[in-house]
Amino acid sequence: MLRGRRMLACAACGWVHYAMTAEEKTDGERALERYKLSAAERLTYESAFRQCLRCEAPVREFREARESDLTRAASHLVTPVLADGA
Repeated sequence: MLRGRRMLACAACGWVHYAMTAEEKTDGERALERYKLSAAERLTYESAFRQCLRCEAPVREFREARESDLTRAASHLVTPVLADGA
């Protein structure tokens, strides 16, 4: 299901994430429109996608996932991150 996707691993804990596409980000933003979030609320919401789900390390500390990371990830949920600069 995630074939051809950019896979990243948290350098702190090794948890594997996949980089969201621009389309996925746009879809998420569109879904939020009905809630009329303030700029601060949007920032808070988006920040959840800029850190590791497991240990909360920032995405800027992620690295490209290695084969060993992907093998280990087969036993857990792989979550999306906004990885503009990772």
